[in-house]
Amino acid sequence: MEKSNTADKKSPDATASLDISTSITCTGCPMGCQVTVSRGPDGNWQFSGAQCPRGDRHARQEITNPVRPLTTLIPIRGSQTPLSVKTSEPVPKALLWDMITLIHRLDLACPIHIGDILAENLLGTGITLIATRNLK
Repeated sequence: MEKSNTADKKSPDATASLDISTSITCTGCPMGCQVTVSRGPDGNWQFSGAQCPRGDRHARQEITNPVRPLTTLIPIRGSQTPLSVKTSEPVPKALLWDMITLIHRLDLACPIHIGDILAENLLGTGITLIATRNLK
């Protein structure tokens, strides 16, 4: 098992003073490894248990700035079928509900094509909203 930090090489006394310890299941690949995250006495995060570099990156992202992919359905003027949309990149978790609210307030009309950019720089993040189906 590959260790992503030297935290496990410290004495048991040093690890006894950890403020926080949690386990994060990596979703970066099918292995789903358990990455243990703890905060050392110096306040720095320590990571161990990642089976690949993606596991380490995923755990660090979850601790420092968690993000989530955003897909949703929105109503479109002129269509009884809602439009499926996605963001161009994952959204910071802290902005997720504000982003959903903003997206659902958009006033869009047909025709819309797969890949159309429907909105840009959502909430000042640089993230765009993209259509994932055609509506005529």
